[in-house]
Amino acid sequence: MPEPKELTAIVAVLRHHLPAARVDAFAPEARLNEDLALDSIMLLELLVHLELEHRLCIPEEALLASELATVADLQQLLQPMDTETA
Repeated sequence: MPEPKELTAIVAVLRHHLPAARVDAFAPEARLNEDLALDSIMLLELLVHLELEHRLCIPEEALLASELATVADLQQLLQPMDTETA
């Protein structure tokens, strides 16, 4: 079964832009901070690259209302950007 495009995008950004992340621990259940070693700045970088390179974003209200603890949490919140307004 192919990996969902959101997961593929997340791991691609980690590999190409966040070399300090522990990509070997990558899995949907991996914890962003404890397992992947992402701090708040790295998480912000991840979100920026997902938006700029993969046209995926998290609506601000969803980001404020959610706790991002795992890769699966992040994947659930990612949505394709509306190309007409972007």
